[in-house]
Amino acid sequence: MGSKIDAVGLSTPGFFRRGSIEMEIKAAKDCLKNAELDPNMLGILVNTGIYRDHHIGEPAIATFIQRAIGANELFTGDRTTFAFDLTNGGCGMLTGVMVVDGFLQSGTIDYGMVVTADTDPVPGESQGYNYTPAAAAMLLSRSAEGGGFIHFKAATEARFIDDLRGRIEWKQHKRKMKNILVMSQAEGFARACAQFTMENLDAFLKETSLKMKDIDLIIPSQSPTGFLGELKKKKGMEEKLVDVTDKLENVHTAGIGFALERAMSSGRFSAAKNCLFLTVGAGITVSLALYRNL
Repeated sequence: MGSKIDAVGLSTPGFFRRGSIEMEIKAAKDCLKNAELDPNMLGILVNTGIYRDHHIGEPAIATFIQRAIGANELFTGDRTTFAFDLTNGGCGMLTGVMVVDGFLQSGTIDYGMVVTADTDPVPGESQGYNYTPAAAAMLLSRSAEGGGFIHFKAATEARFIDDLRGRIEWKQHKRKMKNILVMSQAEGFARACAQFTMENLDAFLKETSLKMKDIDLIIPSQSPTGFLGELKKKKGMEEKLVDVTDKLENVHTAGIGFALERAMSSGRFSAAKNCLFLTVGAGITVSLALYRNL
């Protein structure tokens, strides 16, 4: 018995919606609306965004979202919403799903949500930042039929730890010394990500007693730059991958949310028996999950 996806919510910048928190709130509200769920039913709310407004570290961004959507803002003693941040780069949203799944399977909660967003923290004060600003939310509940997320796997490869970097540096910017976000991606990093992903996919398929031909659909990371292009070169991958970079180039942590929504709206997701979620990020870190539709 796994955790099933009840709804997805998405958000991109609007006239009155520019920051990562505002986008996450919009995505979370839309997600709840799509599921027709009272926000007070949320037992857990996890934020997994990396690049946030003004580099806010505390309090947890998840608590801002919890208050804005009205999820048990006041403690009454009989129902609460556990809200916290979890960061794992491009794998963050799927890692959040794995954590929520644990709470659901234990019976501690009935509903959980993972929300994520990335945007340039201080526009005009960064170098090399090229992620498309976007937010996504995913609502999960316990499946009574035995489908949903049924297997997870994560792995890391430290040899490429410096090939994708984002750090704050004290340096001159517009004739003044400032703390600047400096990002860089090494040549060949996307190729290394694709290779490490395929190695772990082989192990994942063995763990689940499946073959590549049994996978009907793949919901992948839409970043880093060049990753999807490298994956498409691998035998049997291109026709199964959901690619949204034609609309939103280089979406970071929200990438699988946008890919999932496109697959849902086109009918590809419901038609797929075995759906593979596949995410990659700096490290290299790879996270995979098998979702089964019954």
